[in-house]
Amino acid sequence: MNWKTYSNRLRRLVGAICIRVREATRSRLNIALTVAMVLACGLASAGVSDDFKSANALYDAGKFADAAAAYEKIEPMTAPAYFNLGNALFRQEKYGLALLNYERARRLAPRDPDILANLKFAQQHLAVDELNTPPTAFRRFAQSVVASRTSDEWSRYELAALWLTVLTVAGAIWWPRVRTGMILFAVVAGLAAAATASVLMLQSRRAPVAIVVAGRADTRFAPATDATVHFQLPEGAKVAIREDRGAWVYVERADGQAGWVKADAIERIGITTAK
Repeated sequence: MNWKTYSNRLRRLVGAICIRVREATRSRLNIALTVAMVLACGLASAGVSDDFKSANALYDAGKFADAAAAYEKIEPMTAPAYFNLGNALFRQEKYGLALLNYERARRLAPRDPDILANLKFAQQHLAVDELNTPPTAFRRFAQSVVASRTSDEWSRYELAALWLTVLTVAGAIWWPRVRTGMILFAVVAGLAAAATASVLMLQSRRAPVAIVVAGRADTRFAPATDATVHFQLPEGAKVAIREDRGAWVYVERADGQAGWVKADAIERIGITTAK
């Protein structure tokens, strides 16, 4: 294959990547506009700060129930608000709900050492740390990688990798002297873009996750109160929701065991706010 044919193929590849970059950039622009609208609400932000300080004052005074109620009223919820809400619930010995809010805080700030420490402590206190951990090393590794960054962070990494791929492919076309190095760099950047896109796909397709907030939940073979109990889920256990039938939910434990539990025994971790 001569250089002219090779160059034409590279140009077509650049064109395809540029289309993907434009689509990604357009979605980021929508996010930026949304963020700008939120930032424009300065008075609301000041109100949130005041509410957070008031809730903290109640917590410092030992009024944990009042503090928890105050934290729950904060809008939008942030990682510190979820974290402090978890602390207030833990002090009330509502350990399942505390763990739930630590998990929510971790979704917004996945590398915060205080959040991770309290989450681990709550899991150990309820003796569910091993139960909530995937049994295989590969699943543990994949879960830790996906959870190590927020969706927004992975999206930024993907966009950066796509732009690097475009620039290095273009450099390989227009600067023949450094063509080999540019092509190698483009391959690395392309692999990085593919990896981050895969992580985003995993995050978008993963099943909803919930925490058992009841003292103990019976998991049955069928969605009925008279169905045979398959196994029991302790408070604080993490489960993936596979099917929702309103009053009953089909859940799967980290080790693959599955069954039906009452919907009011669990609460989803899912959040809609951003840090």
